[in-house]
Amino acid sequence: MAKNSKTKPGLVRAFTVIAMLLIGGAYFSPIWWVALKAPNYPAETFPDGIRIHFHMNGVFNGCKSQEKAKDAQAAKKSAWGDEEGGLDCVEEMNVINHFIGMEPIEVGAKYEIKAAPYLFSLVAVMLVAFLVYAGPFWWVLPMSGIVIPVAFVVDYSAWLWWFGHNLRSWAAFSVKPFMPTVFGEGKVAQFSTYSYPHYGFGLLMAASLCLVLAALLQRKALKSD
Repeated sequence: MAKNSKTKPGLVRAFTVIAMLLIGGAYFSPIWWVALKAPNYPAETFPDGIRIHFHMNGVFNGCKSQEKAKDAQAAKKSAWGDEEGGLDCVEEMNVINHFIGMEPIEVGAKYEIKAAPYLFSLVAVMLVAFLVYAGPFWWVLPMSGIVIPVAFVVDYSAWLWWFGHNLRSWAAFSVKPFMPTVFGEGKVAQFSTYSYPHYGFGLLMAASLCLVLAALLQRKALKSD
């Protein structure tokens, strides 16, 4: 253990701690956002379209205008609804998807969402271990955090494929199986689709970069011993 401590440069520990903080912040942040826009959802009422945010622990409403009106009079004038609140864009997107036979959003990644707290806790334990360990297979420890952004995109893409290729026969409108847009803009029927990373994904990428640097510095330190 003494040897391992000597071969652990301060910069390695610093980059690892920064990465841990970034990953922790990302867990509570929106990772990706998706929006649908169409003529029947005018920009003055839906400035961001029908928008949802994907977090590690679920899918959440991404519509800015969802905020509750300050008083009942203002709420009555709002196109969003009454004083009890407005439109839930997660629910609205499920309604839209229902018309083409797509499963509800909450069907996707339900096991990943349940497992997320445990997986992130495991990553935290492995990175804490990386702060002091430099023995055989040490590189496995930082790799647990490095792969998170890639794992998210792969899992996200796989679920999009599943949704687009498992359209139900009870659909009001017949649409051929398709691959929803993973990154960028697309078109489905009369809807324009938008799918882009949110700031939480940026936090994960920054954490991954920190851990790559930490791993390279650790490798250099071990070679010099």
